[in-house]
Amino acid sequence: MLKIKSKISLHFVVLTVFIAGILILVNNCSTSQKSSVFKIVLVQYNDSPLSELSQEGIKEGLKKSGLTEGTDYSLKVYNAQGDISTLNLIFDGVINEKPGLVFVTSTPTLQVAVKKIRDIPVVFSVVADPVLAGAGKSFEEHLPNVTGISTMGDYSGMIDLIKLIHPETKKIGTIFTPGEINSVRNMEDLKKNAESAGIELVSVPVTSSAETADAAMSLIAKQPSIVCQIVDNLTSVSISSILKVCSDKNIPVFGFVSDQAEKGAVLVLSRDYRQAGIDAVRLAKKIMDGSEPSLLPFEFVSKTNIIINQDAAAKYVINIPPEILTRENVILLK
Repeated sequence: MLKIKSKISLHFVVLTVFIAGILILVNNCSTSQKSSVFKIVLVQYNDSPLSELSQEGIKEGLKKSGLTEGTDYSLKVYNAQGDISTLNLIFDGVINEKPGLVFVTSTPTLQVAVKKIRDIPVVFSVVADPVLAGAGKSFEEHLPNVTGISTMGDYSGMIDLIKLIHPETKKIGTIFTPGEINSVRNMEDLKKNAESAGIELVSVPVTSSAETADAAMSLIAKQPSIVCQIVDNLTSVSISSILKVCSDKNIPVFGFVSDQAEKGAVLVLSRDYRQAGIDAVRLAKKIMDGSEPSLLPFEFVSKTNIIINQDAAAKYVINIPPEILTRENVILLK
């Protein structure tokens, strides 16, 4: 009887060990599967059209790379809603999450990222001048964990277009945001290129969206022939106010963000911000496959479009020359 009980006990122990082994194996397989999902975080400064387009491009780029969300990667999106304190808190949380890679959009976001993140790869887009933002000394010599896509506006190209479309132009105007280093840089670049072509740039500063309409009125009072609105986060969000004031005063607006043509700008020379997201994923995929960010130089976005609102052009009696209309990168809106 004792032998029978001993055999039963032995069988029970063996069975228990076997089941425990199976459970450990299943748990290890499950853990292995979970760890194979590459954790990605996207941090945005605000809900500007630029960041939204770049986010769409990032998602499109990940899909085009053959990656499946939930299987190959997870993507968590954070938005500071334009608040720097919130942005800092978001990055504190991101560091604790320890993702495999962080996408950032906009200059303020990159500025905080380079101060806080040292050991996680950071890939930026919707940043005019990453060097000015503190990401490196040049496009080739940069922080070892950072790479990305510059969307610096084509201000030289815009002045060339203005000279072709409106050769008698002597004065243009823009609104800029002193609190955004990218805005100041963009304004200075537009001014330099305008002055080289014999055109004066007049500008008005703005510090909040609520002030934009008043800033536009102050700008119009300086009597520019064209409002050539530079790229920054604040004015991109409040562009409708600028367009309305200019429309009421019969002053045409030229811009640098694609959605501005749809809202009433006559012409937009736009870096393709969706393409910037796609381009950023191309760099990110190299990192995911084992490349070091330090070996990946910063790049300019690979696509720029000329978008023309034909109804707006007719409203302001502006004729677009055939030499512009026949270019491959022209998009016509009615």
